[in-house]
Amino acid sequence: MATMTMTGGELVLELSQGERVAGLHGDIRVPRAAVRQVAVVEDAVAGAGGLRSPGLALPGRTKIGTWRRPGHRTFVAAHRGVPAVRVSLSGTGYDELLVSDENAPELAGRIRQWAGLPGPVAEERVTFRSGDLVLGGTLALPAGPGPHPVVVIMTGSGPLDRDADHRRMPLGVSRDLAHALAGAGVASFRYDKRGVGESQGDFLAAGLSDNIADARAAVAWVRDREEIDPAAVFVAGHSEGAVIATAVAAEETDLAGIVLLAGMAKTGEETLRWQARQIAGDLPAPVRVMLRLLRTDLFEKQDEAIATFKASTADVVRVQGRKSNARWHREFIAFDPKPSLRGTRVPILALTGAKDVQADPDDLDVIAATAGGDVTTVRVPDLTHLLRREAGSGGLRTYKQQIRKPTDPEVLSLVTGWITDRVPGRRA
Repeated sequence: MATMTMTGGELVLELSQGERVAGLHGDIRVPRAAVRQVAVVEDAVAGAGGLRSPGLALPGRTKIGTWRRPGHRTFVAAHRGVPAVRVSLSGTGYDELLVSDENAPELAGRIRQWAGLPGPVAEERVTFRSGDLVLGGTLALPAGPGPHPVVVIMTGSGPLDRDADHRRMPLGVSRDLAHALAGAGVASFRYDKRGVGESQGDFLAAGLSDNIADARAAVAWVRDREEIDPAAVFVAGHSEGAVIATAVAAEETDLAGIVLLAGMAKTGEETLRWQARQIAGDLPAPVRVMLRLLRTDLFEKQDEAIATFKASTADVVRVQGRKSNARWHREFIAFDPKPSLRGTRVPILALTGAKDVQADPDDLDVIAATAGGDVTTVRVPDLTHLLRREAGSGGLRTYKQQIRKPTDPEVLSLVTGWITDRVPGRRA
């Protein structure tokens, strides 16, 4: 079985002869400075996502080799029934190492100490019920005895899994936040959307109201866990997740606080139109020329799509030739966050990047003026909607390059610091 050792300034993954053959790969060496996070994964075989390229997979038993997703590469040496260490990397040929080890918690601790990283993360894959559906999620616990404060994390729009990964765009925002929180002594719970990953349901048929109901079910589930302090439950959401967190906080009056990452203060329809203006100005020159040649008006196309969604009654309709989640769009277009913000009495952290083209940074001022409780707003220079720093425009055309970077460390630090300062009983 593969082993990981620390030699001088390098982390060395040594493969057995059989693993070298199966994975078509030799030993892997990464510098200490490349190690960003270390976590323990109970079910590494299930935790290795993407396409095998190249490697060996025995369904449900073993995965050895390289697993790829767009912009993301993981080297996997996972065996059924054996926990694994997940090492997140930056600036190397791989973004992650996922390696089974009988003494995974002890090994993760040694790597973390060697790399100068904060405390350990113990992750448990679980299920919970939302209405008639069973959804899959991950409970991440910090070191030490509980009960712990907890953050329920909601992902952005689209068919995203618990880590905020789309099969074509692995963001990892929720996973990065969960690990940062664990290092600060705070538990977290993140989950797959309906019809994604290990969650039942149909993503295309789900409405925004369903996603809000799922978030409330997740909050109720964590309150019942013995490891969790029910008086110290926070919710945090990114993009659509911030919309969901806003709605949840207006109804869950005993939350300890909410975090809105790239949230909105406009209606959904106003937000969509604002997005279109930002995106239209950032299109590459060849695309703008092609649109002129085809006499295509982007704003006219958007008006048509919005009108189609408003007039629809089905959960799923075809818009401009593609199946779309019409119910979600109808509910999002009509959603106005202001009444929910006015009804919120718990502390709020609202953070948006100055280069966000999907959430208006100026909405931070509206959130501060509208919310009923204490509000902290942060506009982060050069931060984009993907919560990465970008020297350029930060628009959609740079997203593929942006996801090669980690979630911005300053954002993670701001969020964890704000939360730990507001854990009941911890404030000075």
